[in-house]
Amino acid sequence: MKSVLITIIVLYIGICIVLFVLQRNFLYFPQPAAPVNDVAAISFDSDGEQLRGWVVNEGRAKALMYYGGNAENIENSIAFFKDVLPEYSVYLIPYRGYGNSTGSPTEEHLYHDALSIFDRVTVKHEQIALMGRSLGTGVATYVAANRQVAKLVLITPFDSIVNIAKSVYWMFPVNLLLKDKYLSINRVDKITAPTYIFIAERDQVIPRARAESLISQFSEQLVATILISGASHNDISQYRQYITELKRALD
Repeated sequence: MKSVLITIIVLYIGICIVLFVLQRNFLYFPQPAAPVNDVAAISFDSDGEQLRGWVVNEGRAKALMYYGGNAENIENSIAFFKDVLPEYSVYLIPYRGYGNSTGSPTEEHLYHDALSIFDRVTVKHEQIALMGRSLGTGVATYVAANRQVAKLVLITPFDSIVNIAKSVYWMFPVNLLLKDKYLSINRVDKITAPTYIFIAERDQVIPRARAESLISQFSEQLVATILISGASHNDISQYRQYITELKRALD
């Protein structure tokens, strides 16, 4: 019995070590760049790394900074933003390690890059709105809490990566193991921008409780919570209701 207990303890500790060492492999899934035509390319230097992306509808007075999901090929959103938000210059800048951007993604780096890019872009436009999807909502809330922005749109958001991980790896000390926690819930009170939150009714990735937990922390800055009926985590942008409500939010 004692040897069995020791084996279980050793196995448990071993799994914890593996989770700690490989955790970013479970969080970030960088996608290679897809072919892009007829869109203005743009690049930013950030601490020696090159962040290479695109500006859709270049030259508009209003701008939208878009932060994608953890496995998103951001180039696939070019046609969407060109058609749906023609009045906005939309900045699609892949995270470090994604697309043609160099480096490796971490929470600290994504925050640093997002603020750096925002500060360089803001002088070109009368106003800037932010839009984050899934993992990108963690980046969007960070920027909104540290900069003045016109509007904030959160698509399939969560309160923290910690709480999502706990729902999956409940048997491990997730809070101690995680390096990248994306604690959006802790900075809601610093967000002043009018905020719109979109939830997929059949989201299989972000538990509804995690979105509701984040929503509960907002007060008067939350303009609307929109539930997209029938949508799942990955296909929400294909729904007409989503497009209609997004246009209304950013009007």
